[in-house]
Amino acid sequence: MNTPRFTHSLHFRMSALFLVMMGLSVGGYYFWINATVFKAYNSDEEEAWYEETQEKELAELADRIGPLLDQGPTLAEQLGDYGRQIAQYGAEVVLFDAQGYNMVSSAGDSMALAVKHVDPELLSAMSEDDWDFSTYPLDTDIDAYENRIIDVVPIPAHAADDEPTAYLAASFRTMTFAPAEVNSDWSNFGFRAVAVVLIDVILTAMIIMAWASRRIGKLTHGVEAFAGGDFDRRVPDRSADEIGTLGRHFNTMAGRLQTMMEELGAKEQFQRQLIANVSHDLRTPLASLRGYIETLGLDPDHLDREDRSRYLDIIGNNLDYLDQLIERMLILSRLESGQAHQRREIFAPGELADSVLTRCESVAAGSNVTLGLEVETGADDAQVSADALQIGQALQNLVENGIKFNRPGGKVTIHISADPQSVEIRVADTGTGIPAGDLPHIFDRFYVGEKSRTRATIGRGEKEAGSVHLSSGLGLAITHKIISGHGSALEVDSQAGRGTVFRFQLPRADQTADTRSSRA
Repeated sequence: MNTPRFTHSLHFRMSALFLVMMGLSVGGYYFWINATVFKAYNSDEEEAWYEETQEKELAELADRIGPLLDQGPTLAEQLGDYGRQIAQYGAEVVLFDAQGYNMVSSAGDSMALAVKHVDPELLSAMSEDDWDFSTYPLDTDIDAYENRIIDVVPIPAHAADDEPTAYLAASFRTMTFAPAEVNSDWSNFGFRAVAVVLIDVILTAMIIMAWASRRIGKLTHGVEAFAGGDFDRRVPDRSADEIGTLGRHFNTMAGRLQTMMEELGAKEQFQRQLIANVSHDLRTPLASLRGYIETLGLDPDHLDREDRSRYLDIIGNNLDYLDQLIERMLILSRLESGQAHQRREIFAPGELADSVLTRCESVAAGSNVTLGLEVETGADDAQVSADALQIGQALQNLVENGIKFNRPGGKVTIHISADPQSVEIRVADTGTGIPAGDLPHIFDRFYVGEKSRTRATIGRGEKEAGSVHLSSGLGLAITHKIISGHGSALEVDSQAGRGTVFRFQLPRADQTADTRSSRA
């Protein structure tokens, strides 16, 4: 099992998710604090007054009180009225004379005692358009009045070229805090911060656990469904972390188990079919054996020598058939299990075909069928590299098959031709042919086609009842396995009533040797 990289591990992903959630929460809390606790203005109306209305109102107030500089009570009333209007914004105004002394203010006597004098040059500079009120003129005293001024409007003299008669200044009001109040605020702020962090940690942990639990839940449901019999069920496996790796391993295991179960099911089906076919193939000859043996045993004195000899021949043919059936089943089993190892050698296919026809002469004579061998020019000296015993068995099966399903006076011919790369072997008969509906199944185990090509019934008293007209349905299956094992294909052409041709090819041994020499 390959261990995922750290960045793909579940530990890293959960940690990263936790840090991201914490970062989002802390960032949101920071912006919320800035928007509420540390907000510059208490309301939109206050913000609009400072940013938009304040300069205009202060200029209008300066125009109104300019003619009233020598009228003390009226001047104080005007500033008091305006001071009460802007008190909600935490602002106040003071009127300074040309020398910078406090003449009157919106806060009355308390302002006169707190701010008695301001440098007139500073007031003149502040009244210019390019003055930056965000700076601190007196940086040695951050709480100084001069640092709280937000606007200065000069009140002109009667002559246009004279110095201003007075200056009207607007400022923030001083803010005072008791130490206990400050400590209480910090305590409340700290408590809220801790509460927010704890809530955030709990929510983040719940989200992470819900994410992990959801993925584990999908994995659990998939495993439960598979265990319940849904063998097509698979689990999500796209992630690169441990859960995704576990899902991939489960899917691989499930696929292998499903394949194994399908193979076991196919083997079980094959075994049932095999048992049924073998039982059928054994029952008929065994019943015939039992019948003739009982006949011979019950009344042997009333049987003449000819009938007794015929019955014994039939019994012998049945025993030969059973022996052949068992032998072919063993051969097919070895071929399918891979235990039939090939022993390749170089030989001439013409000589092998001649020996096969010699072995089948007696069988062909009993069925009144003629055997023939045709070797084209150029193929008489051709050699192939193959297992001679297996190829001989395949040829014999094809020749016997052609004899079994031939007509009296018919013919079975082995035809051999060659080209520079391969040797082609054809086995042709002039028999009944194979119907088109049977062709796709002729290489299946125990498959036997129409009535004219089925197993002959043994024990009816006919002389030919014990002849080669017995078909186990294994010969072509064995031949197909042998030819496939040599890397070739067994092809068949057949026409009903005109005969059948089987063909396959084997590579030439001399061509293989030349190819290897050229590569060396």
